[in-house]
Amino acid sequence: MAISLFTAIGASQRVFELTDRTPKLAPCGSLLPFVGVSAISAEFRDVWFAFPSRPETFVLRGFSMSVQAGTTVALVGSSGAGKSTAAALLERFYECDRGSVLLEGVSIQDIDSAHLHRALGLVSQEPVLLARSIRDNICLSVDSATEEEVSAAAVSANASVFIEAYADRYGTMVGERGVTLSGGQKQRIALARALLSKPALLILDEATSALDAESESLVVAALERARVGRTVFIIAHRLSTIRDADNICVADAGRVAESGTHSELIAEDGVYARLVNRQLAASSEGNLVELQDTAG
Repeated sequence: MAISLFTAIGASQRVFELTDRTPKLAPCGSLLPFVGVSAISAEFRDVWFAFPSRPETFVLRGFSMSVQAGTTVALVGSSGAGKSTAAALLERFYECDRGSVLLEGVSIQDIDSAHLHRALGLVSQEPVLLARSIRDNICLSVDSATEEEVSAAAVSANASVFIEAYADRYGTMVGERGVTLSGGQKQRIALARALLSKPALLILDEATSALDAESESLVVAALERARVGRTVFIIAHRLSTIRDADNICVADAGRVAESGTHSELIAEDGVYARLVNRQLAASSEGNLVELQDTAG
């Protein structure tokens, strides 16, 4: 009993240290531009950004791209080109050093923080699951969700089939970090969580890169349903995930080097075409290769 007490005291000290920290980012504004909006536009305007730990090294160098409301835009490119950094700036996990990030034409710095994060949904490569039930993990951001809403989100995310197969169904405990689930199952629960909040902008950051072909196909099918009626920003390497996007932007050395549809970029025979040809060649040899330009 005494050991548990002292462990709790030690843990609480760390918790209070975190809650007492002063945020490094300046306070958000008070604008609420997404009221009554089901899909929002996004724009990066000549963005320069370096991580605080490496202020001399710019990850984004004049990065500019736009995402029209209600469309699906994919961002591809080599590792280190700044793709995930762009997603982090959309979520305002960081602020750009120069340039601006706009949502619905409004600077992200002028938008109320709670309003901003209610409008955005994020599914990352390694989803964060708690040692709670499937229901608790899906409802993480929407405490008031009904059973019908949770079930509908799971159906949309292609997760209901495996959930219904469990004896406890949505009450099934997933273990620490979702250890009892496969990678594809964790991703679909994370997608259900994002869809439950009805985001106007859904951000998918390498959401299928760690999955096998069968799991990827289930997640991709769920993404097709998730695209309807909202804006989707996809960061991916695999061709199967992004080829049907309304617009594909190719990041290279912190900038957008090319943009267009899959067929347009193939016809240009540039960086994107080289990435695709390399992936297709490797696939025909039985190897799984992502859309990364490792030749240069």
